[in-house]
Amino acid sequence: MKRIILGVVGLYLLAAVVTTLLERSGRWKRCGCEPECWCKMPGLSLFRWVIPKRAHHLMSPADKELLADMAAARAPETD
Repeated sequence: MKRIILGVVGLYLLAAVVTTLLERSGRWKRCGCEPECWCKMPGLSLFRWVIPKRAHHLMSPADKELLADMAAARAPETD
């Protein structure tokens, strides 16, 4: 049982390292979080892409603003 747990933890850490290296090389997603997000902190950024999606923001503030502008442009006028 101990070997299985260590294997799973090892694979998790390997995935964290590989995705971090791919992100830095430009072959992976780019983080679009605000500068004060937990994933921008030294040490924690290693786990940015292995944490569940609900705890990580994939859109930058500029992307969010663009989507909000597009939604406002499509909304019917209520005047």
